[in-house]
Amino acid sequence: MSLSPTPLESAARQAERALRKPSTAVWLRGVSVRTARLDEALAFYVQTLGLTLGGVDAHPLTARARAHLLDAEGRRVLDLVETDGDRRGPDEIAFGVPRRVFALVLSRLDLQGADYADVGGALYVADPDGTTLRVEAL
Repeated sequence: MSLSPTPLESAARQAERALRKPSTAVWLRGVSVRTARLDEALAFYVQTLGLTLGGVDAHPLTARARAHLLDAEGRRVLDLVETDGDRRGPDEIAFGVPRRVFALVLSRLDLQGADYADVGGALYVADPDGTTLRVEAL
């Protein structure tokens, strides 16, 4: 009589195998930069660099003002997030993955005991330097 693995054991084995090889299904979706001078940063990226302002809203984790900048093809490539602190620079790097890979990323985070938040269908996790990584299913 053979005992078949439970679904949880099967998922854990699949995630362990996937951890041993790099993923080929991850795309950079955009970068978020903290700035203490949102108006000046917007002027630079729009007027100097030539990106298009796609809208302004509140960041889902910090509730601070966030401006979306679009490239020439209308893709959201950069977010500027207002901060009143001294820390400026990359705040968030966003990745897109196929739906099947999204579940695998979630399993990897769980297996490694990573601290993450699932907000609005996106996973938020900090890298070792504190930069927030956002992973969204495509």
